[in-house]
Amino acid sequence: MILGKISQLDSQTGIDEKLIKIIQRALALQPETLDAGRYEIEGDTVFMNVMTFDTVKYDTKCYEQHREYVDVQILLSGSERIDFGPLGAAVDPDIYHQDDDYQLCDVVEPVQTLTMEPGMFVVFLPGEPHKPGCITTTGQTISKTVIKVHYSCL
Repeated sequence: MILGKISQLDSQTGIDEKLIKIIQRALALQPETLDAGRYEIEGDTVFMNVMTFDTVKYDTKCYEQHREYVDVQILLSGSERIDFGPLGAAVDPDIYHQDDDYQLCDVVEPVQTLTMEPGMFVVFLPGEPHKPGCITTTGQTISKTVIKVHYSCL
């Protein structure tokens, strides 16, 4: 997992230059001005999902993890809690859904929590369980974009 601010993306160390360029290409589409939906950047290998939804209590959601895609989650407005764990932290994960590249689980050990504010981004690598869209202190509507990058691009 990598955490940062979009405003500091150019000076962020530890991120592959290819991934930085993909994030910049996605941001050039101005996701904050787009309707909710999927926007292709490089076909099925790189695309962006723009969404608006209400945050929910953390204990009503499952963790998700992916095998094929890196998730770059960028918060556009609102505040959200994301619980997550390191590679291999998913306890008794459900079956893997290959067509949509996801696997769910209820428990992660050890679990960590971060609070996202507008302009922040987080990168979850394949195998890192995460539970986005949770309430921080009060429920609210958030807008975010998730850039999906197939691992073969990096």
